[in-house]
Amino acid sequence: MSDTTQSRSLQISPKYTVAFWRGLELDPENPKQEEWEKAVDVLRDRIQGRFIKPAQTLIDVDKVNKPQTFGFAVLSLDCLVLETIQGFREGVHNHQGHSKRLFNAFLSTWQPFLDCLEAGMVPDDKAVEFYKQGRCALHHSGATERMTVGISGPMMKFDNGDITVNRTLFHTELVAEFDRYLTALSDPASVDLRKKFLLKMHPICGL
Repeated sequence: MSDTTQSRSLQISPKYTVAFWRGLELDPENPKQEEWEKAVDVLRDRIQGRFIKPAQTLIDVDKVNKPQTFGFAVLSLDCLVLETIQGFREGVHNHQGHSKRLFNAFLSTWQPFLDCLEAGMVPDDKAVEFYKQGRCALHHSGATERMTVGISGPMMKFDNGDITVNRTLFHTELVAEFDRYLTALSDPASVDLRKKFLLKMHPICGL
């Protein structure tokens, strides 16, 4: 991104611009906590404004507009959030060629996901199933073959190759995980996490 007036005024979230981000003093080794709190709020505003709030709006509309569940739309947005969180955790700016690994890394260590697995199920295997049936199927073809998305039952259930997802529980748990990540990022002791956060966020702002 060239350093022009237009590029500096580019919105990186509903409230913040490239110029605002470039004006922050963010050194993980010698942190100014007030500056880091601003940086965390930029990410919060970016992910909430672009993905979480739109998904929640669809969920809220459903409460007064039954029986429409908007399940695939909600899950598609949440898959973007899931991969984005892991990308920030690892400092991966360009996700091309990394999506499958990022999904696996997130899901295979995410307790709400692990709680959905029955005895003998391998977390890595089920994470790949969800990646293929959910993220890839929805994002590439707008349809799923062996996944059902609804508003009842457990967050996720695997049954002989079929997957059932409760989009409301999935969204709720994912938002909670995003909040936990922001809390960790706000901790001055999270030096490595902050370094990786900058590896992803700086290129977005042309740094």
